Amino acid sequence: MLTADLRMLCADQERSVREVREDTAVIGAIGWGEVGTEKVADVLVQYDHKGPVLTLTTSRGAVLRASPEHLCFGRLNPLCRQHYLYLMERSSLGFRVGLTSDLQRDLVAVQNLKLDLFHQHEVVDRLWIIEATDSLPRATFLEKLCTFKYGLPNIPFTGRHLESDLPEELVLELFNQIDTPSRAHQLLMDWYMFQDSPHITLRLAGAQAGGSNAVQFTIFGGAEKNRRQTNYTHLIRIDSNVELKRAEHQQFKRRMGARGMWNLEVTRDDLEEAQLFVKTLACLDNLEVVRKIQLTKKAPFYLLPASHLKVGMNVPIMGPHGIEEDSIVSITVDDVQGPLYDFRLNGLSNYVVGQWVVGAWQGNPARLLGKPDEPRL
Repeated sequence: MLTADLRMLCADQERSVREVREDTAVIGAIGWGEVGTEKVADVLVQYDHKGPVLTLTTSRGAVLRASPEHLCFGRLNPLCRQHYLYLMERSSLGFRVGLTSDLQRDLVAVQNLKLDLFHQHEVVDRLWIIEATDSLPRATFLEKLCTFKYGLPNIPFTGRHLESDLPEELVLELFNQIDTPSRAHQLLMDWYMFQDSPHITLRLAGAQAGGSNAVQFTIFGGAEKNRRQTNYTHLIRIDSNVELKRAEHQQFKRRMGARGMWNLEVTRDDLEEAQLFVKTLACLDNLEVVRKIQLTKKAPFYLLPASHLKVGMNVPIMGPHGIEEDSIVSITVDDVQGPLYDFRLNGLSNYVVGQWVVGAWQGNPARLLGKPDEPRL
């Protein structure tokens, strides 16, 4: 939810969020850098808020003040030289913390380790970026803090890793003797983060069955607008080594990719219909759902709570020529007492406030008063 001092971009003028009412026409992104208007269907207010509020500032001066769970959009910037402190979970072992200055390289290394997992049916790795900083001493301090305060291991999950000091059997014994799930939960709580929203999910298996591990769901990702021309269609895509023949797959457009992969794509005009279709596919084929949103003409953004945005990440903002992207340069957390606001829109899933493009409320209003240790959006 948003603080009352933010300015919301409406069809006629900018208004303070406290002045926005039902049926007010507001500006939102409709995909591929374009914007449109949509009326506010419901205004949600939490009058008695007392807790953390994040202030996020971009390099162009766009400022967002939001509660940790507010839905935002972001993407890692591989060109930004940052030291990343991360929390990582391996489904077969538990949680650990780590520090890296080249996250993409380390993720490739993790994927290459699947050759060592031939004796395991499947392993799922999830990763949360706890902090990003350009200061190596600061990053080293944070890693030691997480190691000593929370008692989380900072060693690789496998003894075959080049940086591992322990053989495979002792690595297993270490994780078996430490209650890493409860300690990881406390770490995420203290950083106002959410276990159900990892930044990265990898599914590793020694022997692939030929099918895909994930369904890519990109809001506004279609190349054409919907029938009403109000926004771009929503793209659902599966990449597979084999031609999928389930009845649900017959709705996809099929083509053979350059690397011998089948690319299956289908679009939907209605967001709720698209979400239901993706949920059905995920349940039937046990697929991970990767949710993204195409707001600019560059790569799509991922759907993340505000507290999961980190310094150096790219975020969508309102520019002079439509929706553009900018990078976060600072993040601060303050305890705030006072009303917070959010808005539900029937059509678009987003609106522009403080120059930021943020997600509109899509949940149950009864969850507004959820406690910090309860699941969030």
